[in-house]
Amino acid sequence: MRVLLANDDGIRAPGIEALAQRFSRDHEVYVVAPNVNKSAASCAMTVALPLSFERYESPSLPCKAAYALGGTPVDCTLAGVGVDLIPQIDVVVSGINNGPNVGTDIVYSGTCGAARQAAILGIPGIALSIDTTGWRDPADTSENMYYEPLADFACSNLERLIKLCGERRQHGHRFVYDCFVNINAPMMPKYRGAKFCSPCIRRYWDKITLGRDENGAMTSTCGGEYQVFTFGDESIDAKATGSGYVAISAVYCEPAAMDIQGDAEGFLV
Repeated sequence: MRVLLANDDGIRAPGIEALAQRFSRDHEVYVVAPNVNKSAASCAMTVALPLSFERYESPSLPCKAAYALGGTPVDCTLAGVGVDLIPQIDVVVSGINNGPNVGTDIVYSGTCGAARQAAILGIPGIALSIDTTGWRDPADTSENMYYEPLADFACSNLERLIKLCGERRQHGHRFVYDCFVNINAPMMPKYRGAKFCSPCIRRYWDKITLGRDENGAMTSTCGGEYQVFTFGDESIDAKATGSGYVAISAVYCEPAAMDIQGDAEGFLV
């Protein structure tokens, strides 16, 4: 297959290098990734502004061609499937993210944003992340993130993962997939298995800290604690990775509206 790799951690990130090294053994690989870290960019898109698009060469990134883009992860997907320099892509694989994209993370994640944009364009999209808060062998004191096992899992199961995106449907002269696939794996050299999962609820207690930079200008920094709600269900993504399993979710691309019953009476119109 012809595979486009993207991410939000940037083109120099070890996660995308692990993907390129594994996928290039079996597939024709192209890379378009941000030239700097764009984590938490969600589905941000750069509109009507020119972006730098430069060829990138690295022995750690084996592929047909790699490009560093001065934009967001969604911009990378758009460029990768739209420029004449890259042939028609069969699937977009985004990641491997350094950190979890479970539950509510999906809303903020640039990794998921790139995969979602692929599905909206009628191309299967797969997002990959390492859940650094998941299960890890207490005896493993190394700093290894274990990107390679997840890269191998995704490549070995690529056709099955693509099927989870659903049917490719036509809308006018365009095509779309209903879902993209979101995968989280624990930091382990070998997994206990894989589970189909629903996203958890992950609430952030964000706070803003005000400060000053070296020039005396006021700055703000966002941070804070988070809490995960899994409802005691074993088929929740955060609980699966916490038990040593790969968590696989199919996530709808389009907003789903609540079914509001009755007439909209009483509104001032």
